[in-house]
Amino acid sequence: MTETHFAPAERDDRNSILEIYNILSSEPIFKTLMDKVEQNILILNDKRQTVYVNRTLMNNYGIGDAQIVLGLRPGEIFQCTNALTDGGCGTAVFCRECGAVNAILETQLKGEERIEECVITSADGETYELSVSSKPFEFRGMRYTLFSICDIGRQKRMNVLEQIFFHDIINIAGGIHSMLQLILEEKQAKEPEREKLNRLLMATSEQLINELCAHKTLKAAETNELLVSNSVFSSLDVLKEVVSVAENMKCSFGKVIYCDAGNTDFQINADESLLRRVLLNMLTNAIEASSIGDKVTVSVCCKGGIAVFAVHNKQVIPLEHRHLIFRKSFTTKKRGSGLGTHSIKLLTERYLHGRVDFHTDEENGTVFRVHIPIIL
Repeated sequence: MTETHFAPAERDDRNSILEIYNILSSEPIFKTLMDKVEQNILILNDKRQTVYVNRTLMNNYGIGDAQIVLGLRPGEIFQCTNALTDGGCGTAVFCRECGAVNAILETQLKGEERIEECVITSADGETYELSVSSKPFEFRGMRYTLFSICDIGRQKRMNVLEQIFFHDIINIAGGIHSMLQLILEEKQAKEPEREKLNRLLMATSEQLINELCAHKTLKAAETNELLVSNSVFSSLDVLKEVVSVAENMKCSFGKVIYCDAGNTDFQINADESLLRRVLLNMLTNAIEASSIGDKVTVSVCCKGGIAVFAVHNKQVIPLEHRHLIFRKSFTTKKRGSGLGTHSIKLLTERYLHGRVDFHTDEENGTVFRVHIPIIL
């Protein structure tokens, strides 16, 4: 018997699955109804296996033939990392917390409709944030589970993004207003004091512009509307610009940003503004994770036609968080959006044609790296 840590692992054989699929598909009214609805729908047997999939789900998730998913459980269709066990979807330790599995089991046990949310991380790194509904369904005297799936990830991310965005903009605008008041009140102040206020005002206004651009870029990237504009620029110049911006941020107070002495300068042909956005997010994350007095090191080098930018800090990412780092909306910050590392991965892989990785351990701390081709 296959081992399980939660839901039963037993399955019906392929022939039994195909028999039920043929019965359901041969009913014209049922088939027409299922394929006309705009919801993503699976019909599951008592072993939580798919015995029917509607046309909407196939179109939305690129499934060319229903035969591909027959016999699979929901997590297996989405290639959930927790479904990569011998028992499959629902049998891993972490499946105890899965809204999808719990909804199905509750419906099968109590014969009631259940609505839950779940987050699935697929084997290829894609994250699905889903609202799922399971309800009892009877056909020709046999009991099944009608399982519907709604992707709520994008809307949730946009809601969080807007909340964080407006909160930050209000804070920055308030800071600018306060500094302008000080300048008006301190007309008789000595020149060095006025100069200090002017520099702070300039830095804060630059931060405001930066936040506006960040919001616009990420929103366009999420909706596949972001346009790439390549140009030739210096690796050291872009790194120094990012460090200069970061040094003026509030979170940098009391921390040291150090440019590695071994940095090399070379030409890159890519979208400079997107790379700058990625590097600033990496550096900001490292600074925010650091304590007062800590040093954050930035570096760049070229290896075989690939530019490698790295940001290092001495903090360690807890083991239980490491597999969630690039998941959308995951954050360890009290008021974080979880969009920082997600945007790093999204912009690097989709628009800069590169890749992102990280390494963390007790001895060396944490380093995030971005690898992009120097010529796109």
